[in-house]
Amino acid sequence: MNISNPPRAQLLVKLPTERFIVEIPGGRKPRIGDIVELDQSYTGRDGKQMGTVYCPTESGNDLYQAEVYETEIKIFDN
Repeated sequence: MNISNPPRAQLLVKLPTERFIVEIPGGRKPRIGDIVELDQSYTGRDGKQMGTVYCPTESGNDLYQAEVYETEIKIFDN
């Protein structure tokens, strides 16, 4: 994976509070339609494919970090 150009995706659903963390002062909750950067993928406790995503700002900070199911995002072709 190219660190300077990580894979991106669009958030398709509202995430439950227990699956995201607001990263910075002034950050916000995830919203449907957000463009997020993909980090790692793994198998969740329920056996379904999940991943960690970040919602970056132009300043390089992240509005939030979230855990998403593969079905909750639309991955863009790079």
